[in-house]
Amino acid sequence: MKNMRALVALFFLAAVSASAILAQGPLPFRMKDNFITGLSSPLHLTNAKDGTRRIFIVQQRGIIKVVQPGSTVPTDFLNISSVVSSSGGERGLLGLAFHPQYRDNRRFFVYYTRQSDGSIEIAEYAASEANPNIAVPTAVRTIISIAHPAGNHNGGTIAFGADGYLYAGTGDGGGANDTSNNAQNINVLLGKFLRIDIDTPVGQVPAYNIPPTNPYAGATAGSDEIFAIGLRNPFRFSFDRGGTNQLWVGDVGQGVIEEVDVITNGGNYGWRVYEGTRCTGNDPNRCSTGTNPLVQIPPVFEYNRQSPSQRCSITGGYVYRGKQNAMPDGSYLYGDFCTGEILMWHNGQQVPLRDTSRSIASFGEDEDGELYVVGLGGTVDKILGNRTSSDFDGDVKTDRSVFRPLNGTWYIVNSLNNSVVTQQFGLTGDIPVSEDYDGDHRADISVYRPLEGNWYSLRSSDSTVSVQRFGLTGDVPATGDYDGDGRGDLVVYRPTNNIWYTLRSSDGGYSEFRFGLTDDIPVAADIDGDGRSDIAVWRPSNGRWYSINSSNGNYIEVQFGLNGDIPAPGDFDGDTKTDYVVYRPSVGQWFILRSLDNGVRQFSWGLDGDIPVVGDYDGDGVDDLAVHRPSDNVWYVIGSNSGILSFGQWGLPGDLPVPKYDTP
Repeated sequence: MKNMRALVALFFLAAVSASAILAQGPLPFRMKDNFITGLSSPLHLTNAKDGTRRIFIVQQRGIIKVVQPGSTVPTDFLNISSVVSSSGGERGLLGLAFHPQYRDNRRFFVYYTRQSDGSIEIAEYAASEANPNIAVPTAVRTIISIAHPAGNHNGGTIAFGADGYLYAGTGDGGGANDTSNNAQNINVLLGKFLRIDIDTPVGQVPAYNIPPTNPYAGATAGSDEIFAIGLRNPFRFSFDRGGTNQLWVGDVGQGVIEEVDVITNGGNYGWRVYEGTRCTGNDPNRCSTGTNPLVQIPPVFEYNRQSPSQRCSITGGYVYRGKQNAMPDGSYLYGDFCTGEILMWHNGQQVPLRDTSRSIASFGEDEDGELYVVGLGGTVDKILGNRTSSDFDGDVKTDRSVFRPLNGTWYIVNSLNNSVVTQQFGLTGDIPVSEDYDGDHRADISVYRPLEGNWYSLRSSDSTVSVQRFGLTGDVPATGDYDGDGRGDLVVYRPTNNIWYTLRSSDGGYSEFRFGLTDDIPVAADIDGDGRSDIAVWRPSNGRWYSINSSNGNYIEVQFGLNGDIPAPGDFDGDTKTDYVVYRPSVGQWFILRSLDNGVRQFSWGLDGDIPVVGDYDGDGVDDLAVHRPSDNVWYVIGSNSGILSFGQWGLPGDLPVPKYDTP
């Protein structure tokens, strides 16, 4: 296999009839509720962009938590509750930003309201040199302090732009209607976006430099720190990590309009003259019909907060650029604090995604670009990618499907509308390896041909065929999403030398990894819950599972099962981690070792000779107990949220049930 790179090639790409491709349903939205719990008034979630894939959670009372990849248990990273205002409301520890070179310099910055007088303060801290999961509790220095007259409208987000400068969004000073007209006053720092250069030596006064392209830099009028003006309370903003790195902000309205803006250098966003595109009447001569009209940059979009919607406070979010295809690339996710609604701005339309009971304080983005929902009540929910085994119609439910080696034909029941699809694709001896290889949220009809070492796929996105050479006779396909980009990778396990060969879909990269013994059964499973398949095997000779976590490289060995059991891994407890599961044909019983609590569950469901076909047949995000019975070709399923599902005969003797070979 030393010359495998030279063998990896796209042989041809030919159009075929699209008649067998199932109609795609609406893009589903999946979220793991209570992904992290046990928090106290969490307000924000972010990552350090340092390659560790940790997430950090800001709590209002002054504590920052850190969560390791593959874990949902937070530990204390920094406690500055002694300097942070503890009065609640809109005050407290509000923001966190890691220096772009944090991996090397350990510098990070926090935004909070000061306990002594409620002033806004940005301070620099550093992670411990001895322990990267703990910060030094004493500030390196205070960067800036801004007097703030009231308890509300403090802003709260800080973030580094692609230019390396630190951006901060400040509120207008509080109260109603910005009575001091701070937002339009270019000589005060309230109601603004600020941009400063903090790459300065400790001890310099002031602690920052002014970027020379700031709109008022060096001018006789206007504060040098200002980047944009006319904001009411830009509580949550973020940079789009793709495209042109635009700065998106949800600016909280006064009483009628909530708005989302894209902030540009020197822009004026209208407050207090305008609330969204509506003239407030506070300064009527500055409206479009007045004697001295203000030049306002209008919102990208806005919504009415009045009855009957009951929306009252926008929580700005993120432009989605994640790898797992959880949302359309480039769509903007945001929410409303009062209603708990999660919404998406996509193709010029506001799309409601889910109505929750959360008081949504923030959204968050991890190192992979995947998104989270932060609830002030103490929760972090994770937005999940749309990957479900044998899902050919994109409704996030497993479809009943078989591959008939006798004639190389696939037979599929579309769970979206119970329509039947028949597609000739394959030959006798082929192994079905359906996966979402093209990233359109639907499984592709695919086979691996052991005699050739070729993979054949009928892409659901455009009805074209791809053929790739990857493997040798005797290799065992073990396809899964090993790079976490929401698409299946081409993977084979070679029993003759115990090496895994992987062709990544994300970058076309190739890797080899020796792991296993000759008689081991390869299983693609996300055991650590990081959204990527781990290299794992089930060893029938001793009933043990062996795996390497993709999140941290840790080696795992678990005794669970007996010789003669059939491995049937899946997520049966809904924690986004694959559980160790075996089906024991001799007694028709399932044994599940739950990753959620290490509890063991045992179920009688099946007969000797049944084939386990694990999948999410009821679409609740939790895998179901399911068997295909070759003697009568009936599917027997217990839905995790729906009880016994009635599925009749589907298939003939000798058919291969596809969920057995597919992976979630």
